[in-house]
Amino acid sequence: MICISIAQESRRLALADMLNAAQMGADLLEVRLDCFENAPDPKELLAARRKPVIFSCRRTADGGNWKGTEDERVMLLKTAIVSQADYCELEMDVADQVRRFGACQRVISYTNLKETPSDIAEIYEEMRQKDPDIIKLTCKARTPEEAWPLVQILAKPPVPTVVVGLGRPGLMLAVLGRKMGAPFTAAALEKGMEAYPGQPTVSDLEKVYHYRDIDRQTKLVGVTGTGEREFITTALLNTAFAKLSLPIRCLPLQVGNVKLFRKVIEAVRLLGVVVEEEQQDALREVAGQLDEDARGAMLNQGALPVEHAVDLLVQPESKTWHGAHTFGRAAVAALEDSLRSRERNLDGTIVMVAGLNSTARSIARAVKERGGKLIFGSHNRDEATKYSRLFGGRHVMFEGIYTTLHDVLVVCRDAGETDDEKSVLHPGFLKAGMTVMDLTQIPRRSPLLQEASLRGCAVFEPTDVLVRQVVAQVQRLTGQEAPRQPLDDLLADLIDEE
Repeated sequence: MICISIAQESRRLALADMLNAAQMGADLLEVRLDCFENAPDPKELLAARRKPVIFSCRRTADGGNWKGTEDERVMLLKTAIVSQADYCELEMDVADQVRRFGACQRVISYTNLKETPSDIAEIYEEMRQKDPDIIKLTCKARTPEEAWPLVQILAKPPVPTVVVGLGRPGLMLAVLGRKMGAPFTAAALEKGMEAYPGQPTVSDLEKVYHYRDIDRQTKLVGVTGTGEREFITTALLNTAFAKLSLPIRCLPLQVGNVKLFRKVIEAVRLLGVVVEEEQQDALREVAGQLDEDARGAMLNQGALPVEHAVDLLVQPESKTWHGAHTFGRAAVAALEDSLRSRERNLDGTIVMVAGLNSTARSIARAVKERGGKLIFGSHNRDEATKYSRLFGGRHVMFEGIYTTLHDVLVVCRDAGETDDEKSVLHPGFLKAGMTVMDLTQIPRRSPLLQEASLRGCAVFEPTDVLVRQVVAQVQRLTGQEAPRQPLDDLLADLIDEE
């Protein structure tokens, strides 16, 4: 179930939110009694319910707004139970003061806004002694390392258990909880109404994470990273799996310590992992075998093998992780289609790669294999020299890009570089007839791409390569071809009009 929290100061606004939440897909409503400016009437609120209601009344230490005495708070919770609430949330330290009554289910809770304590397993065992119908853990979990003890609790909970992670791993815990049979997860009614930073909306859970489709039989594919690109990739993959009627959905992940990351993905028995750009080199070590596209290749006599970063990990029946690379060929296929529309191809075409990182490496290798002539531009002279030795071709400093002739411009970003002024190319040198591919703001068009289009350049659409990459990932994971049209339609829906 999806539980939406109602935290309003007035009775009128609370009743309105309860109605809206029920209409927007909530299965369960948490009514925060601590937020009301005047004393709330649980009976009145229950009379207006269209969905089951959990009453909670949180203390300041637990992130709440209660301003009365502790005795008054406990009495209000007892009143809610006697009023025939569906659920009542009771903190573990006061649970013994409130006896079971009627059909109201007891949600025994523990909240820690600072950390996930090292003794969380012992705390959980103590909560089991408080006559719970449901146990709810809310802990600060900023990293995969902090979230790991909570994952272990979710793996085999002896009591129906809800884990709310306050931090980036929170979504991972919500999706894992669904797979493991958690009774509900918390969501915001809409953007701007989040109970804590990073809390998903009910729309996110349904449209992006396909939360309701997940059950114990669902296989999971991890998607690392927390940016917009990873968010949209998750939505595209889940839509592709749904259109193919496959019981596979995505699990949002962070990498953190690689050894612990490997322990997590094996404990959860993931079908595969889609790897964000920043972690692709680090996660090569997880792969026991490499697909052809990720394997080293001698591209220049006397040079070291050029290896792609691994952007997809797959674990077939052999239980050995296989590393694959899907981005390079997807991007270059998009580039070739653009050139083909102008009756050209990559063979003999001069390609300037501006900014050198794992993405640049994958593009350069694919261009080299198709006969393109490479020039590398970077703020880092040593890095530019290394790339020209590996792939052949020339190298220039970043400023030299403006005065060096080329047919195709592929814009990446130097490893570790941010999107500051010195790393942004100014469009004055662009000329009609050039082909421009900017990979720095996928899935959106960068300002450079927008200007290139106005100047008559052939412009590569970042959304096109992202969809191509997702199709390739689905093919590698499942052996099936994902339909493109539903993915294009979803992208148009998710990305704001420029």
